[in-house]
This record gives sequence, C-alpha cells and structure tokens, in this order.
Amino acid sequence: MAKGRGDAQQLFDGFVSSALDILRLAASEKNKVLKRLARLERKLIGTLSETDLTTAQKADVNKIVRGANGIIATHYAEIADLPELAAISLFAAENVQDILKIYFGKDAIGIPRQAYFDSVASDVLIQGSPAADWWRGQEAATQFKFAQQLRLGMIAGETNQQIIARIVGKSGQPGIMEIAKRDAASLVQTSVQTVANDARRNTFNANDDLIKGKRQVSTLDGHTSEVCMAYSGGEWDLDDKPINGTTLPYKGGTPRHFKCRSVEVPITKTFKELGLDISESPIGTRASDEGQIAADTTFDAFLKRKDKAYLDEKLGPGRAELFRDGKITLRDLVNGDGNPVTLEELRAIARKRRGG
Repeated sequence: MAKGRGDAQQLFDGFVSSALDILRLAASEKNKVLKRLARLERKLIGTLSETDLTTAQKADVNKIVRGANGIIATHYAEIADLPELAAISLFAAENVQDILKIYFGKDAIGIPRQAYFDSVASDVLIQGSPAADWWRGQEAATQFKFAQQLRLGMIAGETNQQIIARIVGKSGQPGIMEIAKRDAASLVQTSVQTVANDARRNTFNANDDLIKGKRQVSTLDGHTSEVCMAYSGGEWDLDDKPINGTTLPYKGGTPRHFKCRSVEVPITKTFKELGLDISESPIGTRASDEGQIAADTTFDAFLKRKDKAYLDEKLGPGRAELFRDGKITLRDLVNGDGNPVTLEELRAIARKRRGG
C-alpha cells in the first residue's frame, strides 16, 4: 500500500502543468510540419516558374498538374511521419506515472504495455479517423486546389506572378498554401492532444486499484468552445459512465473537437475505498465520496496561483508578464505560436521536476 498520500491540489496542479507542456510541445511539432510545407510551397513556385503560363497549352497545364501532384504527394508523405506520436504518447503516460507516484507515495504505478505505444500512431483515432487518413485528405485537397487555381488563373489570362499569388496568397486574400498550413497546424495540435489524452486514460485504467474515474478540465476563456463549456467539470467512471451528477455522455472524451485544449484528470479512490481508516482532508478538495479532486479546477486559476519564477520558466518572461497584467489570455499563452518546446526539452524538464 501507499507510503502516504499527497495533497489533492498538488495532484491537480501536476496534471494541469503536464497538459500545458503537451500544448507547448504541439507547437514544436507544428513548426516541423510548417517548415516542410514552406519547402513544398517553394517547389510549387519553381514548377510554375518553369513555363510561360500566358502562352501555355492544355498539354502544358496537364504536365504541370501531374508534376505538382507528385511533389505534393511526396511532401505530405514526409509530413505524415513528422509528429512523434508514439514518443509523445509514452511521454504523456510516464508523466501520469510520475505524478501518481508522488501523490500516492507508491512506486508500483503501471503504464500501458509497449505494444500500445508501438501502435498508437495507427490505432488512435483523430476525431474518428486515423491520422494517416487525415493527412491523405489534406494532400488530396491541396492537389485539387492547386490544379483549380492554376486553371482559373489561366482562363483569366493571368501572368505567372498572378497565378503564383493564388498559391502563396496576397494582401487580404489567402492562397491555397496558407490554407494548407492552417489545416496542417490544426491537425498536428489535435493529433498530439489525442494521443496524449488517450495515453493518460490508458494509464488511469492500468491503475484502477487507485483510480475510479476521470474529470474534464476545460480552459475557460473567450475562445472556449460551447461543447467544452458544457463538458467542463463532467465526471465519468473508468467504463465511461457518467457519475456524480454528470448527465452528458462521455463520447470518447477529450479532445472533443479540433484544436481542443481540454484535458482529463483522475478521480482517485478515497482512503475508505483504498481500505484505510483515515479521514479525508477537505481542504482544497471536493466531497470525499467523489474522491480527492481539487475544487479549484481551471487552467486559469492554476496559472494565477503560480509565482513569477514559475510563470517565467513555463511561459517565457515576456508572455508571463503580459498574462499577469491581463493583456493576453490562456489561449495566447499555450497555443504555441512563439513558445514551442521539443520533446527532448520536455523530457529534461520532467527529469528536473522529479529530481532525476
């Protein structure tokens, strides 16, 4: 049995801190994908520049489209392999393991078997479909839009530069590559969130002797979706059945939509349920029959409790100051633009936290 259980607020803080780390990691993964798409954009520009499009014939156009389709397919095949989903999944599970070891004072905290992590990239569904299917869909969409804009530009008698502007965009009008980058960034963030949250859930299930359910914690700011507002604070057992007054069905849990920032935290068993004759501590927790769940369960409240040094390290001094002054929201802090971290950097942070 456990050596001694820790504070519920520390448990909650550990999970929110881990969730913020994953959001920042998603930014690093997005940057890798966006760099590859920038390379694709340059290749497409080069392809369009090889022919005088104002005098090109149908056969020339078909040749350009075939060549562009091959270039797009090659780049998207590489892009699909860029997010380190298996490594991210393992990192998320090990993070849960570390947090629960500290909380329960117990070393025997399980994580899923290696086979789970080996297959996560292909088995975990991103909003109902494998990640590979989403990337193939984005590849096909980019190919179609490239051919469409090329032909529309030629029908309009546009110059090479005008047609290139249809691909890369111009002032006030996004090009097809700007749309491709936006869609790719959204897919990367959702993929990272999905595999991380799935790993957390599977780790909860691997420790059902200590954990009896999960609770959704949603960011509550002006960008929170109506779905996540409704689900915020919802609780379900490990079989996904609503508990403790929750009426909404689980429906696969978080992320509940693209670019979702919500996370699930565990509902731990009470001392009584663990077979210990010890009074539950009411400080900072919900009622004991619901397990040790922090009462103050919002991302915003978590950050506002932290001191300057913590915020400066987590967010960067400039962004931390803006957050403290109320000039930016949580979305601005963790959407990753300008504040990415790599998986290796996160592993180093995790080792530092646990004193390794």
